[in-house]
Amino acid sequence: MKILLITLSMFVLLTIFSLTLDLAQGFEPRTVYLNVMSPFKVMELIESFVFVILIALFFLQSVFQLFTKKRSPK
Repeated sequence: MKILLITLSMFVLLTIFSLTLDLAQGFEPRTVYLNVMSPFKVMELIESFVFVILIALFFLQSVFQLFTKKRSPK
């Protein structure tokens, strides 16, 4: 669960940092948004599926470990 929170917080902080740098350079907000979303736009269909499956497996593994830790005797 810690890994999940660290990963998500790193993603959010780096995205905010990227947005801030683009705004500081004088880009319009629409251009800044397009710059952030451009890596996802150029992905092919199979890359998108693999990305979604990997994210889903990561979440499912975290949830599974959480439930197995709660059920194990202490």
